[in-house]
Amino acid sequence: MPKYEVYATRWDDPHIIEELIPAKGLEFSMPLSDHGEASFSATVEPGRSFWRPSIAPIASGILIARDGVPVWSGMVWSESQSGPRTFDFRCAEWGSFFERVQTQTYTYTAFNDHAIFRDLIARAALVPGQDPGILLDTSTAGASTSDLTIHGWDDLTVERAFRQLSEAQGGPEWYFQAAGTMENPTRRLVLGDRLGHTTAQTVLEYVENTEAYAPPEAPPSMTMLGNLFPGQQPQALVGRGGGNVIAHPARSRDGSSSATMVLAIGAGEEGSQMRALATSSLLNVGYPRLTKTVSYTDVTMQATLQRHANADLADVAGLLTSYTLTTFDGSPDWTATPRGSTVRVILDTDVYGAERPVQLDVRLLDISVQVADDSPAQVNWLVSSTLEH
Repeated sequence: MPKYEVYATRWDDPHIIEELIPAKGLEFSMPLSDHGEASFSATVEPGRSFWRPSIAPIASGILIARDGVPVWSGMVWSESQSGPRTFDFRCAEWGSFFERVQTQTYTYTAFNDHAIFRDLIARAALVPGQDPGILLDTSTAGASTSDLTIHGWDDLTVERAFRQLSEAQGGPEWYFQAAGTMENPTRRLVLGDRLGHTTAQTVLEYVENTEAYAPPEAPPSMTMLGNLFPGQQPQALVGRGGGNVIAHPARSRDGSSSATMVLAIGAGEEGSQMRALATSSLLNVGYPRLTKTVSYTDVTMQATLQRHANADLADVAGLLTSYTLTTFDGSPDWTATPRGSTVRVILDTDVYGAERPVQLDVRLLDISVQVADDSPAQVNWLVSSTLEH
């Protein structure tokens, strides 16, 4: 059974400054193009408060190790006392640091998107008190280029700027990762046009143990009153019949944010206001005309505004269907499946009214690890796809 440990670090130095923190109820998540979160509680045992001064909101970070390998790191944002000697901590990955860091004045003209993303962080880190020690790999270059002008009077944070860059059509995917070794841990920006495995190397399978399907009998030529309406007998759910998914998958389908047209509004006012429209092919197959309006008032290039409209449409056109699947830690090994990877989902159940089994190749959007204190850890895999048919 994998062993998880939590250590304290400084906000500006990834190295461990204190030995083991007695963390209980540890949970942490690792989403794609977002900031993962971690939470845990720790009790100060009488005479063993040596670790307590090492961890405090804003000034501290944490490092989570799995069998002696760094797997998660982030900044401590809050703590609350939940008992006489027990404290609850909430943390977020290091990208969250830049939510409160202002951008530096600069003009990017026909810059590669990856280069802009890294330069936003690098310029901010040059200001004293704004460098959390993120390693910026300069070896990757994206397929898209953008123009971006940042004025001294703009109220634009680094986090908002790189999110807008990544959310435009063709923009890079990203996350901030724990890397290195326990002796020399690092905080690393992972950047790419498309992250993770492009073909499924991880299989998540759920097999429902139900009786075989039995079609209803033909209507009898002569019947008694109790058999006037023959029908299929209900199928009894006996339990899980196999696969590495340990509980029935939770499926959700949400159309509350769906749209078939997106209107993006850019810089300018009244007649000089920039606009870009993206339209879904779903209108041609009978979907209603539903329009979403988004504002990008700091965008001054028509091509960039159109990329934003196209990307926003891709996120909302169709019915968003997502599954959460739970496995035990190690079956499969989540550390071998990078965020954003394509995974194969096999659902051998008739609950969705489709032919068994339902098979999907979908992208892994988030991994959440729940570390139990006295039983194997469980892993929640969130996979999602936007259907356009």
